[in-house]
Amino acid sequence: MGKVEIGKMEKLKRHLDKYLLLYIGLSMIVGLSIGAPFFKQIETMKPFLKSLNLVIIVMMIYPMMVGLNFGELLNIPKMWKQFLFGLIMGLVYAPLFMALLVKLIPMNPYLSFGLILVFSVPCSSMAIAATGLSKGNTELATMLVAIQFILALVVSPVWMSIFGSAYKIPFPVFIIVKTLIIIVAIPMLVGYATKATLKLKGGKAAMSKARSTLPVISFLALFTMIFLIFMEQGHLIVMQWQSVLVTLIPLAIYFTVTILLLTVVDLVFKVKYKDHMAIVFGSIGKNEGTAMAIALAGGIGLAAIPAAIAPLIQVPLLATYLKMHWKIADMFSKRSPHLVNKYELHELELEMEED
Repeated sequence: MGKVEIGKMEKLKRHLDKYLLLYIGLSMIVGLSIGAPFFKQIETMKPFLKSLNLVIIVMMIYPMMVGLNFGELLNIPKMWKQFLFGLIMGLVYAPLFMALLVKLIPMNPYLSFGLILVFSVPCSSMAIAATGLSKGNTELATMLVAIQFILALVVSPVWMSIFGSAYKIPFPVFIIVKTLIIIVAIPMLVGYATKATLKLKGGKAAMSKARSTLPVISFLALFTMIFLIFMEQGHLIVMQWQSVLVTLIPLAIYFTVTILLLTVVDLVFKVKYKDHMAIVFGSIGKNEGTAMAIALAGGIGLAAIPAAIAPLIQVPLLATYLKMHWKIADMFSKRSPHLVNKYELHELELEMEED
């Protein structure tokens, strides 16, 4: 059997995915290079940039929504325990643990608030893809992603009000809710309509093409968003560069501790390997774009910096965990042999050999 020819968009998607950290770094550097010396001119462009930021954020989130399968929500009763655990980890544990970390590691209050903001938003829909690649429970991952996006309309404003008051940062709830409706609810509805239209008119071929094209749009929008944030906040970042670097510490601690904690807890309570991978990717990986949009809409651009640099820690750690999925499956197999099918383990080993 000959090799299937890979389309240009699929090649571009794989390229951007492979060099994600490089492009994020370049976006930061170019943004700073322009923003620091020309901050006075950029200040006059703030009204235009505010609208542009919103457009870019919607472009980043909309493609993610096309891939969501809301039909999976009907299966929640079948796995409600795993679902509830993943939900608590993503929307309750995450902001509270980060709030504890920023208390222990003093820094600029806006950066502290921004870090908590990152972990108060829903997880990224990329969690579904990562779960699938690890042979995890994509059904559970889809449920976690979809419900977190829906609950974010209520949960995120509550957390922001609580921590905004704690850090004496004015953050109108109305602005948060309005922003979330624009960047979450509207893309969700349009994404659902897009998916239905593609299936109706083009079938599987159209959906396959969309799966190659849409992630590219998200990647390019992400790089543009990071560039704009570092350009707009370039002067402040240069003045407070030490504080900005410090934000990497709680990010590294959060991701490392949480991944290890989930692995140990799921092993102890004999959670199925497939469900474990869905919980890890469906609760840990955050949608930084949503956090950026909320911070910018609230008029505190400095609070968007942690969301912009979070992928530098999040991506390599979760990618490493994904790469080790066959070893993790083996751990779960030894702990609870009846929960991991031997055939599945063999498939994982074969896949690793191909990689």
